[in-house]
Amino acid sequence: MQREIKYWYLKNYDLFTDLGKEEIHELGQTFRFLRIKKGQTIYFANEEGKKLYFLINGKIKISEIDGLGNEMIKDIVLTGDMFGAVPMTQFRLTHEYAEVLSSEVILCSIDMEQFEKLMHKHPLLALSFSKKIGEKLKRLEHRYSNLVFKDVKARLKDFLMDWASKEGKEAEAGLVIKNYLTHQEIASLISSSRQTVTTIINELKEEGVIAYSRSSITIPNLSALAA
Repeated sequence: MQREIKYWYLKNYDLFTDLGKEEIHELGQTFRFLRIKKGQTIYFANEEGKKLYFLINGKIKISEIDGLGNEMIKDIVLTGDMFGAVPMTQFRLTHEYAEVLSSEVILCSIDMEQFEKLMHKHPLLALSFSKKIGEKLKRLEHRYSNLVFKDVKARLKDFLMDWASKEGKEAEAGLVIKNYLTHQEIASLISSSRQTVTTIINELKEEGVIAYSRSSITIPNLSALAA
């Protein structure tokens, strides 16, 4: 990949926007850039050297396999987020992997040990990284709080609201989300079952809170979903 392309990928990534041109070029020489097609998988949990992955563009599903061989979806990673050897997840299970959901993704990776050296050298990078970790921790705390204090319907509505806030597009009929998740995947993300999620989605459709299809989800009135 050309030097200037690497520069603009990193310059437009919020973690690196405060760095100078030479500093970003230095990062570009250190990072490994990858372009991966839909359906391909990155197995990173058992890598010899712990790596950080920064998603430049696209969507990725983070999952792990439980003791019974079932897929458990842990997160959906969007453009601008990171995954892999994130410090707050150092005790994760060992069968974690990432699967590409969009037509393709562009990402870059670096050994955690190398990234720590870069943070020592560039304090602004360390500050931005700590803020990024704080944001991820808040999202994780919110998810755990929902699991403890909310029933499945409330968790599903909260999930749809969060999804709409991140990816929803304004249209005449309301806020429209491109639907790339199955009922089973949504169920896994909110710690429920596919059957329960299907039932609640049908209830929300009958109530007029959402219009749901395999390709899109339309929310006519976001406040009705919040009720």
